[in-house]
Amino acid sequence: MYNSNEIKVSIVIPVYNAEPFLEQCVRSLMLQTHQNIEYLFIDDASVDKSLYLLKSLIDQFPTRRDQCKIFESEVNKGVAFCRRLGIKNATGDYLIHVDSDDYVSSDFIEKMLSKALDTQSDVVICNFSRVYKDKIEPNSNFQKLERNELIKHLLIGTAHNALWNKLVRRTIIVENDLYPDDCFRILEDKSISFRVVYFAKKVEYINESLYFYRKRGGSLTKNNQRVLIPMLKLILRLIDDFFIKYPSDDIIDSGINAFKVGATASMLIYKPDDANLKDLLREVPISIIRTNTYIPFYYRVALYAQKLGMPWIVSIIRKIIDVHSGYNKSGKKN
Repeated sequence: MYNSNEIKVSIVIPVYNAEPFLEQCVRSLMLQTHQNIEYLFIDDASVDKSLYLLKSLIDQFPTRRDQCKIFESEVNKGVAFCRRLGIKNATGDYLIHVDSDDYVSSDFIEKMLSKALDTQSDVVICNFSRVYKDKIEPNSNFQKLERNELIKHLLIGTAHNALWNKLVRRTIIVENDLYPDDCFRILEDKSISFRVVYFAKKVEYINESLYFYRKRGGSLTKNNQRVLIPMLKLILRLIDDFFIKYPSDDIIDSGINAFKVGATASMLIYKPDDANLKDLLREVPISIIRTNTYIPFYYRVALYAQKLGMPWIVSIIRKIIDVHSGYNKSGKKN
């Protein structure tokens, strides 16, 4: 029988200009009911007072001070670099990530770890709430899925790819070299999550909002999907390389196809001059477009139009999206 406090959990917390929200985040982590925690804070060259505030907050919790490690980057390198640095220096039996503008319930680690130990699971996924400026909204799309179905939905995007609601046995990451790559300035979680689940022998769920994810306005990707294209291409290559090496089944294959259809449509709409687009379009038959109802309807319309020789329809869709998002010809938000 496990004594849960004998089990160490490492928490990796990238920090970059998080001063307005950092106190709530750090206090929620310091006040965890589970005692055996290793905190790995990585300051990614913040230009505000985040680092000063972080050190001040840690000093307010003397019983936690020796559990905290702070790494300081001299130049901003991105969240993937921070996560990898944290993972490389982690020594816990289990590992999880927390973003510095979010916060967690006081029993976040205790409940996640208890579920992992009670069920002998390699991965435990909890539900979360979205925190807006004027309200907190519980996530209503939480699903308990079998392992391969979960991989499919992570690839499609209908399951949340975030690393912050997934407690993972650290050996899964270390033994399979599942470290975020610096080339992912965004979407680094999507490049990792499906592979973590793939190598997990068992995945369990807690349908309770233990994590509070802050939704902030002004997102670069929300207003301009073009910035995602290079990352989508990297993930396409990663998926292809991964499933050449490791076997899949029909369920996973359907997720792979859906992701490829969505990435191709995104490229068609947002970056039609991309050198890889013609090859991707050839690899996407109309039959796959028809069955992939997971992607937005306008993505499917654009792909149908392009395949049927009506590129003017794609141009209209592109213009409507640009007007709606405030994206002008110079590539800037209006």
